[in-house]
Amino acid sequence: MQKEEKTSLLVLIIVVGFATAVAYHYVMGHYFGKPFPANTFLFNPLSRFLDFSLVVRQSAALTFNENQQELYGFAGAPFGQFIGYLFSVIRPASLRLPIFFCSFFIVLVAMVKHYLYGLKSKLTSSQLLAIFAIVFLTYPVLFAVDRGNFDLLVCASLLLFALAYGRRHYRASTVFLALAIAMKPYTAVFILVYVFDKRYRDSLLVVFNALFLTVLSLALFKDGLFVETRQYFHELFNVNEGLSAGSQQAFTSCLYGLLTVGVKSIAHFLGAEVYLPAHPAARVAYAAIAGLALIYFAVHLWQRPRPLWKVLAVLTILLILLPYGSADYRLTYLFAPMLMYLATDETRRNDLLIVILWGLLLIPKNYYRISGDQNIGVVINPLLLTALLVCIVPDAFTKSGLTSALRFAYERLRSVGRFRELENARSS
Repeated sequence: MQKEEKTSLLVLIIVVGFATAVAYHYVMGHYFGKPFPANTFLFNPLSRFLDFSLVVRQSAALTFNENQQELYGFAGAPFGQFIGYLFSVIRPASLRLPIFFCSFFIVLVAMVKHYLYGLKSKLTSSQLLAIFAIVFLTYPVLFAVDRGNFDLLVCASLLLFALAYGRRHYRASTVFLALAIAMKPYTAVFILVYVFDKRYRDSLLVVFNALFLTVLSLALFKDGLFVETRQYFHELFNVNEGLSAGSQQAFTSCLYGLLTVGVKSIAHFLGAEVYLPAHPAARVAYAAIAGLALIYFAVHLWQRPRPLWKVLAVLTILLILLPYGSADYRLTYLFAPMLMYLATDETRRNDLLIVILWGLLLIPKNYYRISGDQNIGVVINPLLLTALLVCIVPDAFTKSGLTSALRFAYERLRSVGRFRELENARSS
């Protein structure tokens, strides 16, 4: 498929998926009188923008030891809390949300225009509609805006990182990635991009920049660096413990949620009740398997040079799939590799399937409620992400791919061993 064909198909899927979801939920709410979650594909309307307001309120005190009962509004890292504090001092308060949303949408609109049509080009009406659909009608963006979640700023940072790295402005890219990591530490997985290209100094620069932002934020907090650091790790442990215990099993796109639903359904069919997060051994086993999967795909990507969009796509999919909880606003991270993919003129045999899978990930799927406000998207999105991963790196799922990755890892370990022996011989 050519660039224009891929873009047109993606926009068609987005528009049809959005229109169908709006019509369905409007009929369910207006004509059948059904309340949430049947009348919307978003979160509870009573909690609109709550992630933003909670983080701003918590951060206003510049400390981690207050409002601990509201952990679900946790910004994710000290620098995220500091950004929340900066929003808390904006006056009048009515300007906070508009500034927050504009910061994201300016970046996203510019990136979509740049990758699809060129930043300085004059747009036709059909191109304007395509940009509007990709930016304002996609489910991850709508969900993130509805929650007012700080992942919007993380997504903007990752888009700028991908743009800078793709243009070989490596030092600038380290700044944008460090901003993302300082807000949400799990995005540190993208440091592997530098490692694969043997840009080890730049990878260390990313780590230094992220640590600097984190330490600086903690030092500015009310109780000082050491006390606030201890409080931060205490909060972080509580959040991670809550996620692994299944505290967020609705509106997620992770394998952990899919396994929880699958095991529960199979057990119920057999006449038993099994809730996976309630078993610590199962949680530990899942963490071990997820870690091994990340290592395997990292080794697989490291073996030979690959297009940047493909590396970013694999790492992003793993970042969403593998954690204990990946709320649907994290699907916004897919925009960076997706736009880079759409911008390429290279054709592949499975282009049609890749575009369809990307499109399906960007549309609402909350048509069937499993339990409570948990909908069928908890099952469908992880399956779509897995299918997309198979389409992007199909050789990683073959016996030869596994053997090649293990051989590559073994040779790397041997080379490290030889280097150490040589250094020891020289020192002696």
